[in-house]
Amino acid sequence: MIVERQRALLSAVLFGALLLLAPSASTARARAPIAVIVHGEVPVSNLSLTELRRIFLGERQFWSKELTITLLMPPRGSQEREVLLDKIYEQRSEAQYQHYWINKLFDDDDGPQIAPKITGSHEMSASLVRVIPGSIALVPANKIPEGVKVLRIGGKRPGEAGYPLTTSG
Repeated sequence: MIVERQRALLSAVLFGALLLLAPSASTARARAPIAVIVHGEVPVSNLSLTELRRIFLGERQFWSKELTITLLMPPRGSQEREVLLDKIYEQRSEAQYQHYWINKLFDDDDGPQIAPKITGSHEMSASLVRVIPGSIALVPANKIPEGVKVLRIGGKRPGEAGYPLTTSG
């Protein structure tokens, strides 16, 4: 009986050690690139990271004279939101992001602002991008739906070396 308990304990310790040493799903997930998708009518196929920041900061509000940009923000806690805060908002926290938009919406100096729309999932983001002209969203690169345009960022497609929208970790 003591030998059986020792074996069970040893098995549990070894299993725990293997779990600690094995790459986790979150580690694999953390390295997946995030794609920038837009409605098919958006007259852009490549943006610099600086231009993308200007869009997500609300500094650029139009694709063209006739086409307004509609920001679709990923839900809190998603990998897309992590990349948004880290790479596009340059390492802002969730609270700093919210503070930024509250100030932006009530600042008369910039003219009227349209608040970003927060979606519930990458599936919702993709569905809305397909139907809202001018919309832009972030989705996992392995979840790009049909019927949307994928933008190059700095000339790079998601997954290419040097693509900037990948979580570090």
